[in-house]
Amino acid sequence: MAGLTDTPGKPPNPPWTSAQSRAQFAALAQLRWCIFRNAFRRKGGVGELIARILIFPVLALIAIFPILGAGFGAYLLVSTDRLAMLSSITWGVFLLWQLVVLNISAPGLSFDINTIIRFPLSFPRYLTARLFFGLLSAANVIGTLALIAADIGIGVAKPSLVPWATLTLFVFSLANIFFTRMAITWVERWLSTRRASEIFTALIIFGSLGFQYINLNFNPAFQNGHVNKSPILIKIFNRLRPVAELLPPGLAATSIVSSAQARHFDAIASLLGLATFGCIFLAIYAYRMHREFRGENLSQVSHQPAATRIPPSQRISGLQSATAQSTRGPLSLSPTLSACLHKELIYLRRNTNQLYGFIAPVFMVFLFANRIGASGVGGSLIFPASVAYSLLGVSILSYNGLGMDGPGVQFYFISPTRFRDVFLAKNLIGFLLSLIEFILIFGVLAFGARTPPPLIAVATFCWLLFTTFTNGAIGNLRSLSAPKKINLSKINRAQTSQLSAIIALGVVLACFAIGFATVLFCQHLGQPWLMIPILLAFAIAALIFYIRVLNRLDAIALNHREAIAEELCKT
Repeated sequence: MAGLTDTPGKPPNPPWTSAQSRAQFAALAQLRWCIFRNAFRRKGGVGELIARILIFPVLALIAIFPILGAGFGAYLLVSTDRLAMLSSITWGVFLLWQLVVLNISAPGLSFDINTIIRFPLSFPRYLTARLFFGLLSAANVIGTLALIAADIGIGVAKPSLVPWATLTLFVFSLANIFFTRMAITWVERWLSTRRASEIFTALIIFGSLGFQYINLNFNPAFQNGHVNKSPILIKIFNRLRPVAELLPPGLAATSIVSSAQARHFDAIASLLGLATFGCIFLAIYAYRMHREFRGENLSQVSHQPAATRIPPSQRISGLQSATAQSTRGPLSLSPTLSACLHKELIYLRRNTNQLYGFIAPVFMVFLFANRIGASGVGGSLIFPASVAYSLLGVSILSYNGLGMDGPGVQFYFISPTRFRDVFLAKNLIGFLLSLIEFILIFGVLAFGARTPPPLIAVATFCWLLFTTFTNGAIGNLRSLSAPKKINLSKINRAQTSQLSAIIALGVVLACFAIGFATVLFCQHLGQPWLMIPILLAFAIAALIFYIRVLNRLDAIALNHREAIAEELCKT
């Protein structure tokens, strides 16, 4: 680190100075910049740069609406003297902050920030470095801009409130930053055990699906003449409001409202309460960081159960069963493929994103099924559109097939295991999930809306084969050329590279465009039955392409073994 060189004529261990601390933080800032800059010089870096350029305007467009909404909302509430509703702005920004944390992952780094512990670093400087190293995350930037917009709106409506509103919203932003850091670190601590990871997976899935259900059934914008259920939410809100006013978003709003009403004691008390919450969040986060500073390891490997000794008799019986499996029939799976399938099923159970990508589309089709049947909109295209929508969640994850293997990918290179069998097992799980989604969506639409016509159902199945084979082949190539390590004990981490996600989306959209063009072509000819042979021909061509790619995976993996090991084996 910077500033640690010995100077002749000085004692060997001089007192630590503030200049050395500034040099350390400057070295960390330079390191962060060098990692960001050099990441685009690596193999595939240009593609990742292009992907970020394409994704950044979309994210900016999504973020600009809540930011402008916070500003205009604060202006309207203050200018129309409805200060009692100002808590809706602070609570909205708080929820937006947490939503961005969960949905927009931070860019991956080439090293773990915990490695700075090996240098002569005191805990206060380590804590400060951990706080500032991720200060420019998407959640912090978007949340802070929303609070700045709200402050501007308050200032335009009532300039006399600007000093106090600025101070209050500044303290509120610090409390949000400390809260997100505290929540992330403790959730990662709980996710370090497999049982807690599985429970957290279930909570995330049920919580997200429950939010979608509440939004669809209680949001007045989706009622369309049905009974308005919003009074129920208003009653629940009124019950929770006294508690919400004692939490940081409520205290921030109360402090600003009290200042506007010249109740200075209440304003100062609310601000002190908000600062107290921020200090509590920081203290809990510091306690977690102190445990890591002392060397605590959150890897799931440290929580593995103790190995049990296998008696010799069981070893012999296991050897005999393995020998019997080697003499398998012509239709049975090979031991390698069976083991890989069993491993992928375990991965599926532990991977939150993969389970959510499988369940959420079917659940959304179920929520909209009754509305689709009542409105009669979409006709026969509802079923193929729903199947195409369901593929988005499953197909993207196939573009990082080795991500869950992590450092275990080394065993593929040193054992007599073909990458063809490894990826075939991964693809079979993906194909099985797509087939199950196809059947479930068909059943949901048949039960809640209308049964898809047999011609459309068969044509959609042929299109599904064409899309899954094409997506599987391209996904296997991207999995070897651009792998990305998946750490289930870390939250808000993308499970594929940004370029792979764009390619996956493009492949599904291109296949949907081909299928839609086929439908229009057959309808123009007046022969709708031609859809089946045309799409089946596309599926056979995609299957041939998939098999050819599958047979070349061993050679491709051997050529990319250094890049694969560098990415998947890093700490």
